[in-house]
Amino acid sequence: MTNGGRRLTPSEREEIISCAATGESLTAIGARYGVTRQAIRAVLRRNGVPPRRTGTLTDNQRNEVLHRFLGGASLNQIAAEFGVTAPAVRGLLTRRGIEIRSVSHGLRHDAFDNFDPETCYWIGFLFADGCVSYRPGHIPQISVGLAARDREHLVALRSFLGCDNSISATSPTHGSCQFSVRSHRLADRIVELGRYQQAVDGRLVGSRDFWRGVVDGDGSLGIYRRPAPSTRSLTQFRVVGRRHVLEEFVAFLEREGIVGLSVRPHRSIFTVGTTCGPAERIARLLYEDAVMALARKAEIAARMIARQRGAA
Repeated sequence: MTNGGRRLTPSEREEIISCAATGESLTAIGARYGVTRQAIRAVLRRNGVPPRRTGTLTDNQRNEVLHRFLGGASLNQIAAEFGVTAPAVRGLLTRRGIEIRSVSHGLRHDAFDNFDPETCYWIGFLFADGCVSYRPGHIPQISVGLAARDREHLVALRSFLGCDNSISATSPTHGSCQFSVRSHRLADRIVELGRYQQAVDGRLVGSRDFWRGVVDGDGSLGIYRRPAPSTRSLTQFRVVGRRHVLEEFVAFLEREGIVGLSVRPHRSIFTVGTTCGPAERIARLLYEDAVMALARKAEIAARMIARQRGAA
């Protein structure tokens, strides 16, 4: 239990770390999740995320901040360089009368307006691994953090969105890199499609591309060695997330002939999982001839598909 009166789920804690890494204030994060600023600070401390310094810039550093911003650097880049928060940089620029760039160059604000396979994939990925943040007086932000080994997937997302936003260097504390964009239209679209609510848009629930995005964001595929004396390895599929999303996933699988799965509570989140034949059928359904996928999961899925074909 947090000192804010409610228990945060593991997925919410991951979102909090991602939002904090982009410079969002602890107070704003706490308000969104219904806990105190101190509870948010405690989450960051337990996950090895150090507090950012604020108010420590010298006059020369403040002048350099202005120079860097006018030269094209983003708020997040400057904040990381000087060891302060992005809101602190924004405040300094505002006090100096400098207009803040409000949108990313080239960003496709209509990127989520259709339901082609690649769009459905990225919507699903952000449903699982993205964080949508709203703060009074600021443009809403969509942020996502991935492990350093998956950095190229953030490059692919940035390319899809058509923008030039930077991807942060890998954090030495929690080993992830961050990417974010600001857009009223994109943020509102993710929310209205069911990211946080109790109903996922029907145009998404029938898309294997959407579900592959969800699995790439918060799922796992694996091939594991069984204990001796067995010589045959074990294949496994698992995905975690919010209950209303996973219930739609189970219904999707049933319509595709993969039955017998259920949504189960796992600590403070929910999960769907299976092994052997059903796991291999799910891998084939989601990943065979995929238009977009996380490289390391696609590689495991290909091996699972080969096993399934060999057993047929």
